[in-house]
Amino acid sequence: MFVRSHALVDEVLTTHDLFSSDEIRYSASEIPHRDNPVLHSMSAMDPPRHHELRRMVSRAFTPRTVDALTPAIEARAAGLLDRLTPASDFITEFAHPLPLATLAALLGVADEADFVRWTDAITTFFGQPEARPAFEQAVTELREYLRTVPATDGIVAGLRESGLTTDEIVNLAGLLLINGHETTKTLLVNMVLCLAENRSALAALRQDPALVSSTIEEVLRLMPPAGGTDRFSTRAGMLGGETFEKGQRIVVSMAAANRDPAVFPDPDGFDTARSPNPHLSFGHGIHFCLGAHLARRQVTVALTAMLARFPGPWTVEDLVTRRSPVGTDVLALRLVWSAERDSAVPT
Repeated sequence: MFVRSHALVDEVLTTHDLFSSDEIRYSASEIPHRDNPVLHSMSAMDPPRHHELRRMVSRAFTPRTVDALTPAIEARAAGLLDRLTPASDFITEFAHPLPLATLAALLGVADEADFVRWTDAITTFFGQPEARPAFEQAVTELREYLRTVPATDGIVAGLRESGLTTDEIVNLAGLLLINGHETTKTLLVNMVLCLAENRSALAALRQDPALVSSTIEEVLRLMPPAGGTDRFSTRAGMLGGETFEKGQRIVVSMAAANRDPAVFPDPDGFDTARSPNPHLSFGHGIHFCLGAHLARRQVTVALTAMLARFPGPWTVEDLVTRRSPVGTDVLALRLVWSAERDSAVPT
């Protein structure tokens, strides 16, 4: 079953007793990717265990923690922008390393370049036989790294003292690393794409920096980092007039829900002042993205710094994409900017 409307997507995301995230327990179909650590982490669990694990981890994502991390995020963003040129791959030189450094600091582990390779192999594997070797190698290497990496501070050190098993620690840390890095990286890329395509919006943002926050929310709405997710029915029932069976996969499209004309006027337009903006890009209910505040802060820092560094309009060149079962992934792009101050008149 495929769910597209804002109301029904929200219902599925918030009714966790009927629409479970626990694919291993409830899916009536074979699960070729069942050894993915994400499927054994709290994002794929129901209460009460989900609540127990989330409480352990959530203290690392408080506003106070994010505020404490902000100076390091600002310094990292500035250093990356110092080296960024119009010839650079924006993803390799900025969108990947900024969230990786932040997540590494939060986890209390070293900033490892292998995180990018592991994340890509794990998040793009959907059971295809040809992709399994790279997936299995990435999972093995990630588990070994998280088991053995020295950690004297941060989430990993805290989890080691909490009484969790080694596998539970690996699954939780792997979830935070993969989801935390991928979400922010994709949001940074989508921000660049939206503002390059909407020159008047970029000009308006330069004239009124107070629009930074609402601009990020509009990027989230129009181009969510994850276009959809799935749940698994714990019993037979009916949704939106359509029946479903126990163990059925329910695919919800946040991308479609975020453009529901019943909720969003001019749903395909890019409105940096849109308010209210009840998008579902970070989910809803018990599985609302734990790192949403941190992702927003990183992108706020990045956008603010980029507005100061790049005074003219932006263009995107050499865009490389890849189709996946859940949407289109951007693999590479170059951000080219003008040295002339943007004089476009917002419309």
